[in-house]
Order: sequence, then structure tokens, then C-alpha cells
Amino acid sequence: MHGLLNKSKKVKYVKQFLRLLCYLTFLVGIIFTIVLLFPIKNSLIISMSYFITQITGFLMFLYIPTTLLLLKLTHKNRFKNWNRISILVIGLLLTVLNALPLMSVPVSIQTAETEFSVAYGENWRSDIPQRVNNYFLPTQFNLYNYFLGFPHRDCNVETDVLYYDADGIRLYFDVYYPKGVYSDLPGNGSVIIKLHGGSWQYGDKSLGNVLVLNKYLATQGYIVFDIQYGLFDSGGSSFIPTPDYVKGNFTLHDMVYQIGTFTKLLETTYADRYNANLNSIFIMGGSAGGQLTGVIGLGYNDPYFSGNFSNALTIKGIIPIYPPDFAPSFLLPGDPLSNPLAFEKFTPSNLADPSDPPTLIFQGLRDDLVSIDNAERIRSSLNDEGVDCIVLTFPFAAHASDLIVGNTYSQVWLYYLERFLYLEH
Repeated sequence: MHGLLNKSKKVKYVKQFLRLLCYLTFLVGIIFTIVLLFPIKNSLIISMSYFITQITGFLMFLYIPTTLLLLKLTHKNRFKNWNRISILVIGLLLTVLNALPLMSVPVSIQTAETEFSVAYGENWRSDIPQRVNNYFLPTQFNLYNYFLGFPHRDCNVETDVLYYDADGIRLYFDVYYPKGVYSDLPGNGSVIIKLHGGSWQYGDKSLGNVLVLNKYLATQGYIVFDIQYGLFDSGGSSFIPTPDYVKGNFTLHDMVYQIGTFTKLLETTYADRYNANLNSIFIMGGSAGGQLTGVIGLGYNDPYFSGNFSNALTIKGIIPIYPPDFAPSFLLPGDPLSNPLAFEKFTPSNLADPSDPPTLIFQGLRDDLVSIDNAERIRSSLNDEGVDCIVLTFPFAAHASDLIVGNTYSQVWLYYLERFLYLEH
């Protein structure tokens, strides 16, 4: 009898623990869902939105068994029916609301299809041979890739190659390049220069700059240079991993000069080393790296930046990802009144001219740091000059929502990114 009582108590405690766990899951789910749906100007909430909006599919499938388990643990009686109804309603609401990003995928696809048709014509897919299509994602989205990731082949990787040793800092790059014959692959040795984000103060290459995407593009025949540049040391801290040795009192002028130094070394040293095609260069970056991508890609031939870059490179396209279209005042001397030319030239939309390369922009509509207005200003300025600018927008996507490759947004993005690169290379 004593043993049966102990067993009964254990079962009771287990049920109480499971109920508590279910209620905690609901509480956290409610908080996460608020972050998903509503803009809240709080640094912690904004940071949470980076990741929450990318994992809603997993959360959706978490709330279903949680609801069923909690219903099972809540006994039926006339006093607790209201509780069971509340559990069911909350569980269904959490499930449906977190399904919204998945449900919005067709909207993102339709937007992309419209944008590509305007830029390349209704039959743009006919310009991509079947042998090339065989290397690409066959569909814009599927659940297998969402939950298990998408497979890709192996590539060569070299890390921490020193390219800059001056001004009290040492800057390195990682390079990802194909195995086998380049000409057999869609990229055919084209170069992608990647610039990480982090508010011009934080961040790094490698894990901080979508390493999986670097590898994926390398297996398609692109040579991806994921490079460091000097950062402004504000004395603050961030959850973003940042090496101390790249920090200093660096301005936007310094950052562009350092990246420009890399382009010159690409011409004189790295092109031969990695068999890179200097006639086919792309620049890609997110957030602060997106702003620098716009400045460098659109200002490459601007007299203001004369002497900064190699003249041997041909920029075929730029890919700014949620790019700020402004010059941050703490990174330039003076202000827009006392130093108007610098603030003009470090604002991407001010650099548009007819010789600029085609542009592909990723923009989340739920981005609380960099709003869609920034991308639209860049698009408008380029279109006014007769240059194609494709803006892919993603409902519910927050800032940095491309970091988990394979998520609701990244699959659609990658499908069109790899086709943009091929069509422009």
C-alpha cells in the first residue's frame, strides 16, 4: 500500500511539472508572438525579433503538442471546462499566428516573380539553360529544406588570409571557392565580395556572415571573399561576436579605403591565386555591410572615391541586404551642414548614375531597424537612371532574417539570388 501511495505521488508531481512546463511554453509563446507581430522600440525586443521571426515554423509545431498535452492533463468537469476552452483557444491562436510567415511565402514569391519579370521580361527563365538549372534550388520553398536544411556539395575553404596590416590593425579574409573545373559551374569563377553587418561597430566574417551561404555559392562556381574591415570602437558591447583587433577610431572613409585595398590586391595577387574572373564581380552585404555595398558598388566610378579601388574590376551587380540609405553621423567628420559632400557621397541613393550595376535587394517588412523606405529610395534613384533594381520583400521578416539559411524567407531569397547572379555574371 505504501508503495502504491508513493507511486501515485510521483505521477501527481510529474503531471504538475508537465502542466507547469506547458503553461510556461504558452507564456513564452505569447511573448514571442507579440514580438513577431508588433514593432516595439526596445533594443532587447528588436534583438529577439532577429531570431524569432526565423523559427516560427518550429514554434508552430511546438504549440500543437503543448495544447494537446495540456488538454490531456486538465480533467473534464463542470468547473474546469472554461479552463480547457481557454487552453484550446490560446493554443490555436499561437499556432495560427506563428503559421503566418509560412502562409506569406506565396506573397513573397509573387513579389519576386513580378520584380524579375519587370527586370528581365516575362520569359526570363528561358535565359537559364537546363544544365545550369540543375545546380539551382528547384522550387522557391519546401518544408524538407525548412526543417532539415538543403544539401550542397563540398568546396575549398581558406581562412584568415591577411590582406591589410596598417593603422594599428590587421585585417583578414576567408575565401570559399569551387572544387573542379570552374567553367562547368554556373558562376564560372565570378567573384563575390561579402561585407558583414553590425552597425559599423560589431560583427565579423565567417560565422557572423552566413557561412553556409558562402559555401553554397562556392559550390556553384563563385569565389566568395568574406572580408573584414575596420570597425568604429564605441566602447559598447554587443551579443554579436567581434574581434578586438579590428576595432579603432575608424570612419566610413577608412572602411571604404580598407575594402578598396582588398580590391587592388584582388587584381594583383588573389585573382591569379584563385583563378578569379575580374570581369565579373559582385558585392554583397547586410545591414551596415549593405550600406557599404551600396556606397562601394554605386560609387565605384564616382570621382569622389577616385584612387580607392582597382580599375581592373568590372562590377556586374550588387546585393544590398536590408541596406541603410544614410551616412551615420558618428562615422563622418562634421555634420550634413558643415560637411555636405561627405554625407552626400556616403548615402547610396545619392550615387546613382546610368553606369551603375543592376541591384538586388533583400528587405523584410517587419524590420524595425532599417525600414523599407531605405530600399525604395535606392530603387527609385537607380530606376530614374535607367538601372534595374529588384527589391524582394518578405512579410514578417525582421532585421537579419536571412541568417538561418533555409528559413521561411531565405529559401525564397536564395532561389532568386542564384538566378540573379547567373543572369548578370
